Amino acid sequence: MKIKQYTLRATLMVAALSATQWASVAEAQTLSDAKTVVRNAVLTRQEGKMALSMDVCLDELSLNHKQSVAIRPVLVSKDGTQRVAFEPLVVDSRAQHVLYKRGQGVETYRDARHIKRSGNSQTEFYHSTIPYQPWMRSYQLQLEEDLCGCGDLTNLPYVPSLMRNQEPERVPLMRVQLSPDDYKKERQLEGRAYVDFRLDKINLDPTYRRNPEELKKIMATIDEVRGKQDVSIERVTIHGYASPEGTYEHNTWLAENRAATLSNHIQKLYKFKPGVIGSTSTPEDWAGLREYVDKSQIAERTEILSIIDSQMDPDAKNERIKKQFPERYRQLLADVYPGLRHSDYVIQYSIRPYTLEESREVYRTHPQDLSLAELVALAQDAGMETPEGQAIVYRAAEIHADNPRAVLLAAQMALGQNDYARAEQILPANIKDPQQAYVLGGVRKMQLRFAEAKALMEQALQGGVSEAQAQLDEIAELSGE
Repeated sequence: MKIKQYTLRATLMVAALSATQWASVAEAQTLSDAKTVVRNAVLTRQEGKMALSMDVCLDELSLNHKQSVAIRPVLVSKDGTQRVAFEPLVVDSRAQHVLYKRGQGVETYRDARHIKRSGNSQTEFYHSTIPYQPWMRSYQLQLEEDLCGCGDLTNLPYVPSLMRNQEPERVPLMRVQLSPDDYKKERQLEGRAYVDFRLDKINLDPTYRRNPEELKKIMATIDEVRGKQDVSIERVTIHGYASPEGTYEHNTWLAENRAATLSNHIQKLYKFKPGVIGSTSTPEDWAGLREYVDKSQIAERTEILSIIDSQMDPDAKNERIKKQFPERYRQLLADVYPGLRHSDYVIQYSIRPYTLEESREVYRTHPQDLSLAELVALAQDAGMETPEGQAIVYRAAEIHADNPRAVLLAAQMALGQNDYARAEQILPANIKDPQQAYVLGGVRKMQLRFAEAKALMEQALQGGVSEAQAQLDEIAELSGE
């Protein structure tokens, strides 16, 4: 067997056909030993296929009466790990072609296209397609030549004139504009206390039953905030709940006045400025009752949930459960209803603004006390291109995880560093923000996940991110749509 290697000595020309079609074109080249000339070789991608067309000139090809020459184009990925062959073209001598027609001769290329070397002047048009795959955005073409027709074709060189290197372009990052809210440092702590009142009473006895421990819970939360440096308590809210037994009107009175009594008790202890502490109430905690029943294995669970979810007024609901399921009602009354009588509390506070120098010190000890704007200023001072500045941006996204601009800044940084796994971790699972959709769409494009990238860029474009249009155009070209 003789395997002949050759290299087409021609230039690459990329023809701009459309967003979903491109071509690489090679000029004429002689396959020297066999004296076969390839002209007008064109590779195109369109409608999900890679198509190779070329003219094979056989004018100088001389075969002995028992010889066949096979030419097989092979598309190879840029890194050499992927290979897909086009249909071989076999040129037979007159005798070999007769054997081929009779179903005799060499079996290697039985299903290939065969042509007969018929005269001095002969040019054959070659066309073949293979399914397009994403790796084919960057390819090299090998033309393999088998001079004996036995099919052992290996290790032939690439053809530099039929190569394409189309990596996805880097995604342009958007400018993130901070809002006035990003300069604010408003925080809150919240909790729940089970303060007991005597039956039908609204007067608070701090020593009654478990009240010492429950009141300490509220005080400990307030003291925690008061113990912070540079902090001002802006609002303390006590929200009282009653359980559903009794009438709704009476429970409204109980919940409202017990919450007011508790807030007055806290006010006497801390002497807040007027307007800082206040109370609100919910007459009956049906939501808490439903949550318990839904998660329980209580008998008649489905029926009781149906009553809770009905449009009946609260008194009718409670009475229906009591009469229809008396045993379950007694169980709820004993085990669940006491826990529905509770007081939720929220302590809202603000932290004063810091200078850049103060921010550096606070970042080392209590970074959660910095606003997004202060963290961004720190990162800019360190240099966004430095590991220190980048670490600050990533930390900001953790501290302000509910702030879409903090998330966007960090996700864009990860995308710019080609750290696609980190970008995905930073972004929420269910993206609604169009700018975040743009970033994740960029990640998916770089990962060659074009269908997902297209959907996300369309979402971004519909949300007003104009940069997404250029990305959609590129995705269409890369995916072969």
